[in-house]
Order: sequence, then structure tokens, then C-alpha cells
Amino acid sequence: MKDLEKFSENARRKIVSEVLSGSVSKEQARNIYGIRSKSAILEWMRIFAGLPRNAPVDPVPLLKNMSEEKDDIQKLKEQIKHLEEELKLSRLKGKAYQILVDIAKEDYGLDLEKKAGAKQSKDSKKKNRK
Repeated sequence: MKDLEKFSENARRKIVSEVLSGSVSKEQARNIYGIRSKSAILEWMRIFAGLPRNAPVDPVPLLKNMSEEKDDIQKLKEQIKHLEEELKLSRLKGKAYQILVDIAKEDYGLDLEKKAGAKQSKDSKKKNRK
């Protein structure tokens, strides 16, 4: 199982994908990538398919699973990009609100920042009960 440790998961997925797509045979892949174990590629196929060690490997569903994973990865990348944009906008809003508070304090003498340990007024307590 030294071949399992020698190759990163991305490298193993690439090799399995090449074998499953038919661009190279298992034997050719072993020679190209210097894989010593005769069963390593088959073992990787089982691992990526979530199959038990001795289960037969059907390449069609395995290819489908690998392409679905690529789609999932692409969706996650898009979601990360969207969330990063939202975070950037939130930070800008925070800066804008801070500038607004600073202007209100400097120009109008209003202190809009909440003080630590501030208690709710009696009038607002009555309004909240209704």
C-alpha cells in the first residue's frame, strides 16, 4: 500500500479518471506513473466509489460519481465566491455605519454607540410587553 501514500488524492483521482475514461489501461497507468502495486488502481477505484475492498468495480457508475463530485466542487466554489462578495459588502456597510456614528458624534454631539452594561429604559420595557 505504499502507492496509496506516494500519490495525493488528486493524483489518484486523475489516474483513476484516465483509466475509467479509457485513455489508458490500468497497466499503462502503472507504467506511466511508476505504480508498483498491481492492485493499487483497482483499490483506488473502490475507495472513490465507497465500495468494500473485495467488491467488483463497475466503471460506469464510478465515472458518474466522479463527475458529480466535480459538479459539487464547482457549486461549492461558486458558493464561496458569492459568500466572499456578501462578506465584503457587509464589511463596507459596517465601515459606513461607523463613519455615520462618528459624524453624528463630531458634528451633532450625538453619542449613538451602545454603552456596555446599559439598561433598557422603563418606557421601552412597557412598549415591548404589548
